[in-house]
Amino acid sequence: MTTVTLTSKGQLTIPRELRDALGLASGARLQASIDNQGRLVLVPSNYEPEELFQDRPPVLRTMNLADMENAIAAAAGAEDA
Repeated sequence: MTTVTLTSKGQLTIPRELRDALGLASGARLQASIDNQGRLVLVPSNYEPEELFQDRPPVLRTMNLADMENAIAAAAGAEDA
């Protein structure tokens, strides 16, 4: 296990061996969470949110709130049939 140190500014330096193993470079983004045992979990974020939508076809029609509620009600009614 490798130890990292928290600086006075709240920054962590990830040791080279771990960066290399994960393929992390300067500017890499990590998702951080705390698991059920109180441990800090860092997971490489291999994409930017914008990348998820770059190949999406253009929106050809829009719906207002009433249209959305009607569509939900129609779908819910179809499930009951």
